[in-house]
Amino acid sequence: MIFEKFTEEYKILANDFRCGNIVIDNFIKSSDALDENQGITYILLSEEKNFIIGYYNISASRIDRMEMVNDDTYYIPMGGTVNINYLAVDERLQHREIVENSKIYFGDYILRDCEKRIMKLRHDIGVMFVTLYSTEEGYHLYHDRNSYEDFEEDMSTFMEESNKTCYKLYKCVDDILV
Repeated sequence: MIFEKFTEEYKILANDFRCGNIVIDNFIKSSDALDENQGITYILLSEEKNFIIGYYNISASRIDRMEMVNDDTYYIPMGGTVNINYLAVDERLQHREIVENSKIYFGDYILRDCEKRIMKLRHDIGVMFVTLYSTEEGYHLYHDRNSYEDFEEDMSTFMEESNKTCYKLYKCVDDILV
């Protein structure tokens, strides 16, 4: 298995990718997955480079603390963040361990690569947090197995309409184990 930056050369493989969530499936198949203005997409390929096992897309943002003064809301920057916009495993490999009895699943493996990449960016772009919007299906991966926390009431970051039903999660980069 090998991680690669998603490029036009791998676009044909994206047509066979299905994780069970139509929004996440459609992203990897769209031109947005190649658009650096939409973040950078990385894929986990099979050894033969003929199958996308999973992928993630990351971009930079920040977390703000919301503060109410009288009837006005103010947003005070808390710190830079790398946002995991998408992270998915092909449905044929979901809930499967990479090596039998290892307790390391493909989702964990992909997330670990993503976090390692974020740690490399940490001091280059001023990253204090990792943020993501998790589906109900992915909540266990992030929250229960990998120590991502639910956003606190006074925390805010940009949210797309498609994420309104998702769980808002974060993790301090100091808590990433590499």
